[in-house]
Amino acid sequence: MSSDRDDPPSEITVAQLMEPNVRTVSPELRISSLEEFLLGEEIGGAPVVDEDGKLRGIVSKTDIVRHLTEELNLTSLEAPEDVTVGEIMTESVVTVAADERIGKVASMMVDSRVHRVVVIDDEGNIRGILTTLDILKAMI
Repeated sequence: MSSDRDDPPSEITVAQLMEPNVRTVSPELRISSLEEFLLGEEIGGAPVVDEDGKLRGIVSKTDIVRHLTEELNLTSLEAPEDVTVGEIMTESVVTVAADERIGKVASMMVDSRVHRVVVIDDEGNIRGILTTLDILKAMI
């Protein structure tokens, strides 16, 4: 996704930069499968949705590393087979509207210390995802 280069940065919206094809995962997915999924999709994280497609959280490579370092104290780099995405995901998800201006969203991401935000519509349905890399690409 690239923005319209004629738009000044203050006028660029989330819709212009977001990835509309969002790859999601289930909270029941094992973290060993999550690792394979993230590597295969070449992404750093994904929204977690329930069987009805409702947003329940977000999970990233950072969550996997946090689990390994906090829970296993780095005694083993093997992830236990029974640990699920639902157990390691971040439940509070930063969400934004597609018409939000990028400057405001970038500030929100910095303040919240997140690398991705989920774009939702008025009914709470996922419409896209925006990462810090998407914003950086638009600025250079």
